[in-house]
Amino acid sequence: MVAAADAAAAAPAAPGAPGALAASPGPAAAAHHEAPVLTGHRPVPAGPRAYRGRIRSLGPLAGLLPAAVLGGLGLVLHRGSTSAARGIGGFALAVLAAPGLLVAGVPLRGGAGLYAVAAAGSALLWMLLGAIAARRATRSPVATWRDFWREWLWLALAVWVGVGLSLVAANFLLGRPAL
Repeated sequence: MVAAADAAAAAPAAPGAPGALAASPGPAAAAHHEAPVLTGHRPVPAGPRAYRGRIRSLGPLAGLLPAAVLGGLGLVLHRGSTSAARGIGGFALAVLAAPGLLVAGVPLRGGAGLYAVAAAGSALLWMLLGAIAARRATRSPVATWRDFWREWLWLALAVWVGVGLSLVAANFLLGRPAL
């Protein structure tokens, strides 16, 4: 019984019979009657080359955004802090946002001019990392901002590991416990 049904399905139906397929009028006519295929991808507004150029030109500025957010959070935690947890958290966020603070010796030395120079140097560092991340992300012809942030995050993690290691080394040099 199954064999008979398979044979009936495989046999072509006579023209005009129910279930018979009509001959296609050709590709030109079919193109006018078919619905567009929706893939879920939107076209790139000015083309992939312009989009990559936008990532490359805005990458250095975009690299500053996370540092600005971390620095702002550190400032909020540090202002009016009465607990050690807020002070340590504010300091940690500040040095993650501006690694130049450690280079300038900020935990041991102070002054508005020193802070300004350290912040400017850190801003240059983050802009350089943003430019490098943009360059690396746009090696692909179909680069996106997601690719940029992935590259930036690897570079930022390297900086932040260096900040952590320098804090541990400074504590050992000062004869304090590591953590």
